[in-house]
Amino acid sequence: MAWSMQTGIAQEYVRLDKDTYQLHLSESPKDTIHIIEKGQIVRLKQGKYILQQNQFMGPANAFITVNKDGLVEDNFKIEKEGKRAVVQVRHGMMQQMEVKTDAILDFQYIITDTSSVQRDFRNGKISQERIVFYQSPLGKKKVLKTFFNTYYSIENEFDHSKADYSLDNKLLYKAKLDCVGQVLESKSFDKEGRLLKHIYKKDNINYIDLYKHNNLTERLYKQNGSSYREYFKNQLLIKKVVEKKQNGHTVQQVYNAEGKLLEKNKAI
Repeated sequence: MAWSMQTGIAQEYVRLDKDTYQLHLSESPKDTIHIIEKGQIVRLKQGKYILQQNQFMGPANAFITVNKDGLVEDNFKIEKEGKRAVVQVRHGMMQQMEVKTDAILDFQYIITDTSSVQRDFRNGKISQERIVFYQSPLGKKKVLKTFFNTYYSIENEFDHSKADYSLDNKLLYKAKLDCVGQVLESKSFDKEGRLLKHIYKKDNINYIDLYKHNNLTERLYKQNGSSYREYFKNQLLIKKVVEKKQNGHTVQQVYNAEGKLLEKNKAI
């Protein structure tokens, strides 16, 4: 009977080469569980695996399940010489790690999940907020994570940053915040990770840069009471449109890249 059970486990899990594969807690995005093959992130085929190297306990057995998208899903356990930990995972991202023995010092991270679940059914969205505290050799930090049905958001109150990720961990939006939470600079990305919009301030002027296929196409800003819209091709300025108020009317002026006036129109 014991031999049959061991055979069943061996068939259920695939044991990976300990010198080639390891389980890794990624920093981009934060707390994503990745499988590393010879130092590079890899997405394995759907199935169950045993990884004998992991970032939490070093040489130990981690029993994981990989979904069809190549992400680690469901909770998994790590075992080492009688020590045992259970890692809770959501959409490939670690939520909490519970150590079953007193061997806390074997871990690089101590995670405390202090969150309460808050569900918001407005507009068909369900959100779940978590505040997670980390204690590592680098010190303590607190991160607020909010899950929705298509993306999750991470806010870090120490470096004053904010980021939104799709549920497959692709970056959708990131921003730098001031100490009161106002956005100083932000970037938006499409589902392929290409830059769509960059909002920033330079020399006391607020700019909005628009991109297509990672190439700058338009720049919008206001200066001295006038609105400017610059058009680019192959990253080079090709045309500038200026709108300003004159005698109760809006005057539109179009310039070429060299600053030569091409046309002037008056709008009501």
